[in-house]
Amino acid sequence: MRGKKQATLHHPKLRLVYEDDNLIVVEKQRGLLTVPVNQFSKEMTAIAILRAYVRRQHPRNNIFVVHRLDRETSGLLVFARTQALQEYMRTYWRQLVTQRTYVAVAEGIMPKEEGTITTWLTEDKRNAVVYSSPVDDGGDIAITHYKVLKTNQILNLKSQISNSAYSLVELHLDTGRTNQIRVHLASVGCPVLGDRKYGHGNYELPNSNQKSHIAIPDRLCLHARVLEFINPVTEQTLHFETPIPREFLRMFH
Repeated sequence: MRGKKQATLHHPKLRLVYEDDNLIVVEKQRGLLTVPVNQFSKEMTAIAILRAYVRRQHPRNNIFVVHRLDRETSGLLVFARTQALQEYMRTYWRQLVTQRTYVAVAEGIMPKEEGTITTWLTEDKRNAVVYSSPVDDGGDIAITHYKVLKTNQILNLKSQISNSAYSLVELHLDTGRTNQIRVHLASVGCPVLGDRKYGHGNYELPNSNQKSHIAIPDRLCLHARVLEFINPVTEQTLHFETPIPREFLRMFH
């Protein structure tokens, strides 16, 4: 490891998963930004936490973000210890990543048990919104493969008619566009549960008279669960995996 000092990372929003002389892999909790929204922001971020951590190892150490997760998305993140490695990994990210799997709770029942969503995405940076088109409109092509793991249709106790349903979905990315999963699930009518930007953001069951043992998580239900990539320095394949969040699984008992 770099530097002579031994340092440990203790933070409720960030768990150290792996580190070597070149890379650091962490699991980020929801509610934590990966990087600041602007240079004047004083909000705590994953990169600020890690920068303080590596500088406890040695004052000259630094850290550089390779990719990002949305504030409300939890899961695995990779950081490089040098700017040169950061730039290399960003340039060849698609070639280096051999597996990238997310899990989400989606509203409703997916169109198929498994399938592929392909659209062209255009980001409006002024409004921080990504638009999806089923045909090539000049945007960036985005490809998401999905598989439904579980479904739960909730019945109205009086009529016994299903008036809400949820799907636990595993998602594999061929591309890594901004908000890709959130936009793609919304495009097929099954937005990520708790998504206020592309979905309904409902944390409550739609029928207030309905009695249910299901606890709707108070969060965006999206988690970066598996990440596998080639370490460009050692050329070894690194595989990291985290459990499906318990609050997701509780909805499907």
